[in-house]
Amino acid sequence: MEAKNRKRKWLNTVKFFAAYLVAAWTFLQFVDWILIRYSISPYWVDILLWFFIGISPSLLIYLYHQERLSKRIIKLREKIFIPLNIVILVIGLYLGFGNSDLGATTQAIEYTDDEGNIQSKTITKEEFRIGVPLFTFENLKDNDSIDWWRNGISKLLAYDLEQNKSISPYYENISQTSDKIRQASLFHSFYIDGNFEKEGEQISITVYKRKANNAKVLKQQTFTGTDFLAMIDEISFYITEQAGFVETNTIQYIDLPVKEFMSYSEKAVQKFIERDFDGAISLDSTFAMAYLEKAKQLYRWNNGQLEVQDVTDKAYAFRSKLPLQKQLEVNIQRNLAFKDFDLAEQQVKLQLEVDPTNEFYNDVLFGIYGETRNIDGYYKQSEALFDKDLNPANGENLINAAILSGRDKFIIDQLKSYEIINSNIKAFKIQPLIQLGAFDQAESLINEIKSLQNPQDNRINVFDSAVAYLKTNGFDSQLLEQFEGHYRSFNNEQTIEMWIENDRIIRYLGHQEMTAYSLGGPTTLVGGSAINASSSIDLIKDIKGKAIAIKTTYYTYNSSPTFLFFKEDENIRKAHEAFKNNNTEAAKRLYEIAYAENPKHGYLKNILNHINFIQNTDPEELKSQHIKHSGDYGQRKFYIEGGTFYYKRKGENSDLPRVQLLALDENRYMDLTRLGTIMTFVNDSSGKMASKSYSYIMDDDSNFKWEHVHNDEVINYFVKDN
Repeated sequence: MEAKNRKRKWLNTVKFFAAYLVAAWTFLQFVDWILIRYSISPYWVDILLWFFIGISPSLLIYLYHQERLSKRIIKLREKIFIPLNIVILVIGLYLGFGNSDLGATTQAIEYTDDEGNIQSKTITKEEFRIGVPLFTFENLKDNDSIDWWRNGISKLLAYDLEQNKSISPYYENISQTSDKIRQASLFHSFYIDGNFEKEGEQISITVYKRKANNAKVLKQQTFTGTDFLAMIDEISFYITEQAGFVETNTIQYIDLPVKEFMSYSEKAVQKFIERDFDGAISLDSTFAMAYLEKAKQLYRWNNGQLEVQDVTDKAYAFRSKLPLQKQLEVNIQRNLAFKDFDLAEQQVKLQLEVDPTNEFYNDVLFGIYGETRNIDGYYKQSEALFDKDLNPANGENLINAAILSGRDKFIIDQLKSYEIINSNIKAFKIQPLIQLGAFDQAESLINEIKSLQNPQDNRINVFDSAVAYLKTNGFDSQLLEQFEGHYRSFNNEQTIEMWIENDRIIRYLGHQEMTAYSLGGPTTLVGGSAINASSSIDLIKDIKGKAIAIKTTYYTYNSSPTFLFFKEDENIRKAHEAFKNNNTEAAKRLYEIAYAENPKHGYLKNILNHINFIQNTDPEELKSQHIKHSGDYGQRKFYIEGGTFYYKRKGENSDLPRVQLLALDENRYMDLTRLGTIMTFVNDSSGKMASKSYSYIMDDDSNFKWEHVHNDEVINYFVKDN
């Protein structure tokens, strides 16, 4: 009888539990429809699902003993288990979803259009946008004339898809399937790649939506046609559908054709994709996107304020061709170019509320954090950025911020879970291990990476030599002090600030971001990563042991470009400030003091010569001198504008920024942007005037001299045109 009764209770329990599951599933479907219909966070479905699953043990106990429990006869084990089940469930849900946005998936934004009218738009919040990794496409016929499509298709798709604020596309130059899987599977469920070919005028592009963890083709479609740029629009529409975006009455986006916001010239678009912005502009003088990207590039690398302003003005003039987001970028870039930093910061912070993962906005904000040495602000912004958009770029940025703030152990611990998916990520642990003094572990990791790297890859070598030094000599924090200070480039207007924080040197490269460097030798610092690019900073001293400059070397896969920056003390900076404010007498006095203390800084003597020359030269004579030297000299152009003498060079192999020239005497001028350059005017053997330049060169013994540099690629002598 008891066995029969137990069987009956189990049958009733199963029957009621099955009904519960059906009801719960139906309720979840209804809730899911409601959430989509009214744009509410989809996390509620997950919360309810785990609630229904988590409460099941208590429900099964109740259903099995419902006859007794309905009479309020509750045993001790039930008094303990059921409340404990509920408490554990609530804690688990809080830990799992406590930081999730449970409100609306959309937000209304307001912005001011060009006419000054307030406009309103509803967009999807960043954390609810669909991530779309885009990788390189394969050139099936190895057709050289269209080989730029390998990267071009994905890059153009990323630009086009960015118009849809329910999608977060990003492009990576990755061609190997194994690398695509490692990259995409870290944060996404699928990725996009494909192949292409062209027979005569007929183009065929096949697009694959692949499962992120095994590259299995989930969907594919082949597009054919004769107009490449028009086909990009078709493909982006297809990818939008495959990503799962559904347009509603509240969520709608303007989708401009690629030709309209880029260029109708495919050749100009090719130049743009290859980052030859000058080539793109030469083919399409209204190419607003090319002007914008060139302005960003010039500003980021401080290639000359005058040039940045000129290019930004062109972008501003043609901004109406661009999508709304890019128009806002133009406005911010214009404020930066004309040094209206307060307004730029205000606009950036406002736009980050709308588009928190926009790379340009964050670059500007990170530059502001660097300018103010706000490491904590940089870390918090990077952390928030990564939480809202899980992609490799944001992950690497968070790692950099963590290293800056001294969170070395945190980085090592956090990377462990990602190493299982992508073993290459462990390379980010090298610098934290060095900072923690775990030199043996760092050495072991370096040897492991070297065994897997191509011999041509020299990105790991700086860390190898640093660990070898530190294992023998140990870490001496006093050696870091010699690097502190302000530095100025010879090649452009770029500056560097270096200071000690968290037992490491922090380097802020003007208009860019902060980077942490670790001691790598008695006069060497190392930083970066063996994944992207590592770098070293070598201190240059005079014969008295005084620090006069730094040489920065960047190690990419198979190249090692170097850049020289002169250290500028307080006297030099005060002299610059007086000169900038046209306080000539004070500037002269300060430059004399500065040059006496820094005789290796050859440009200081140039500025003194300029001051002496203009003080002893009649303004009309100086004007006549400028007129005499004005004109075209091959690729060089010298001209007067507003009483100021300017120089600009354009050619096939170079496009230098517009710069102001300051007269040193009747025939020599210093370059106010590139302090390591002197421009001279001489008489050619034919009797014509010619332009000849000199550069301030450092030899192997750290000695400097002015030298006329030229080779097959660099021509520094041009005869004046007729």
